Formats: sequence, C-alpha cells, structure tokens
Amino acid sequence: MSTPQKEQILRETSERITGVRGLYLADLSGMTVASVSLLRKRCREQQVQVRVVKNTLLKRAFNQRGIRELDDFLVGPTGLVYSALNEMAPAKLLSDFVKEFEKPRVKAAIVDGRLFDAGAIAKLATLPSREVLLSQLLSTFIAPMTQFLAAVDATLRLPATMADVLEREKQKAS
Repeated sequence: MSTPQKEQILRETSERITGVRGLYLADLSGMTVASVSLLRKRCREQQVQVRVVKNTLLKRAFNQRGIRELDDFLVGPTGLVYSALNEMAPAKLLSDFVKEFEKPRVKAAIVDGRLFDAGAIAKLATLPSREVLLSQLLSTFIAPMTQFLAAVDATLRLPATMADVLEREKQKAS
C-alpha cells in the first residue's frame, strides 16, 4: 500500500473515532466470510461501525487522539468496533455474537477514557443502557417523595371520607 493511501486511511480513521466514547478491539481471525458478513450486518442494524485497519495505522490514529492504553492490544488481526451514538452498543453486540458463534475474541476497549479487558467488557454488556440506568436512579430519588405525597393525600382525604360515612349513617338512621 502506498504512502498516500496509508495517509488517507489514517486521516479517515482519526476522523471517525473523534468524539466516540467507546472503542472496542476484536480479533476477527478464524471467522468465516459468512460470519463476518453477519456481524457487519448486525452492526449496521444497530448503527455500530466495524473497521479492519492495519495495527500500525490504528495505533497512529489512536495516538493522534491521545489514546495510548490500547497500544499493547494492537497485535495480530484487529478489528475496530465503535458507535458514535451509544458507547455500550458494541459491547452488547460483540458479547451476543460471541455467545452465538464463539468468535470474534474481544481484546480490549476504551469506554469514557477507561481501559477494559475482555472480562470487564462481558460484564459491561450485561448492564442496562445509560438511559435505563438514569431512569432507575431518578425513580429511586422520586420514590420517597411519592410515598410522602400519597400519605399527605390520604391524610387530607380522611376527614372528607369520615364526613361522607357519617352522612350515610345519618340517612340510614332516619
């Protein structure tokens, strides 16, 4: 590959990973063409990108963005998996694909600036999405207030309910 082509790939890769909060490295070796095609199809459906780039070019692109933690994992065949929309989508997608086909082997990931190994990525894949976690947290904060308001409401309704019961009893007695 000539130097202008390498520079073009480096520039494109560097632009694509700009602003991405989750970068995953996977070893795609040993996969059949059909399984790689299926992986790419599932990735497209969830707006996840899969790119196979030479390790040296990938390392240079990462280093341009200040990412040096993945340098040790850029050995052997490497596929870059990422999503500009959801940093957890690649983890779930890769984890599900590995359960189904036993490949690809996930090497490592950087999510929000933190390095994760293959075991940690499998645990990340089991977590609910960020939106679900935020809604769960919000419901935890709101629950005591909701219970308090229900108790106040019941207390305020009690005199009206008692008056209604007394009115009915008077009508029965007459």
